[in-house]
Amino acid sequence: MNLGISAVRLSFAGGGTDLPEYYNDFGGNVIASTINHFTYVMSNKRTDGKFQIFSPEFHAYIKPIPYDKLTCNTKGTELASSTIKHLNSKDGIDLMLASDVEPASGLGSSSALTVNLVNTVATLNNKNLTKNELAENAHYIQRHFLNWPMGKQDEYISAFGGFNFIKFKKDKIKIIPIKLTKLNKKELENNLMLFYVGGGTHAGILPNQVEQIKKNNQKVMSSLHQVKELAESMYQALKKSDITKFGELLHLGWTEKKKFSHNVTNTRIDRLYNKLIDAGAVGGKITGAGGGGHMLIYCEQSSKNKILEKAKNLKLKYIPFKFYSEGAKMVRLYDYKY
Repeated sequence: MNLGISAVRLSFAGGGTDLPEYYNDFGGNVIASTINHFTYVMSNKRTDGKFQIFSPEFHAYIKPIPYDKLTCNTKGTELASSTIKHLNSKDGIDLMLASDVEPASGLGSSSALTVNLVNTVATLNNKNLTKNELAENAHYIQRHFLNWPMGKQDEYISAFGGFNFIKFKKDKIKIIPIKLTKLNKKELENNLMLFYVGGGTHAGILPNQVEQIKKNNQKVMSSLHQVKELAESMYQALKKSDITKFGELLHLGWTEKKKFSHNVTNTRIDRLYNKLIDAGAVGGKITGAGGGGHMLIYCEQSSKNKILEKAKNLKLKYIPFKFYSEGAKMVRLYDYKY
């Protein structure tokens, strides 16, 4: 029995520039970090050649069936089925999927789970994939197998782990670790707060953004160029230990991100954000594509209690977190055979 573990992420700057439609022509910059919230894949080889998949959070279950009966269109198990098909894994497996975060969280959980599944299925077939291969296979499954209009940052962040500046180019993706001192890391963790604002939907946001890039919509393109530069500025601020500047750039990035698509924000999200700014926050953003999920807020310590009280009054759920440095990994639990 094996347990696959992969962390979800917080993306701080540059989201959207990791779409191939953009970075193939202009290059992209993203700053993000894995955090200590995870996806889990429990797996075990079967001796009867069949596949069984549980996804409790989606109330989805595929009973033991042979490889040729496995389909990729069952909600909740589509990532597992697609991974098995993409890797042409024909030896029977039991898989159980779980996550610390809600679906459509804006924390990259689908990509983290796909990285986890690729790592799990490859390991069960005695294949050792590099971190790049984990990320690229996971991206291919989501983007080309399931036709989800994904960028690449989430897969790379989860595969590699850590706090990174990621540069995207047509022929190369470069991971640059951001080395924070222990003091700066603790200060940044203490000054960042994550709140669950509730469901909503990301549907239509990224397809619309891809469409606008293809149409060369100048408003969208200008904002993408701007957030690309903001990611570079954030990287330089972090190198100089300018933590306050980091918070200010979060706000500027959110202002630009709202121009990507009309569904990135809504009246409720804007109201919540503005009330937290009024309570003393320096900056923040909705994580992921937008539309709902989690809101990330930066504040100085002097304002933290006031913001937490305001968030409580607004019925926002506070989600504690810490930065996490490891990429996707496998843990052997015990051996069991049917």
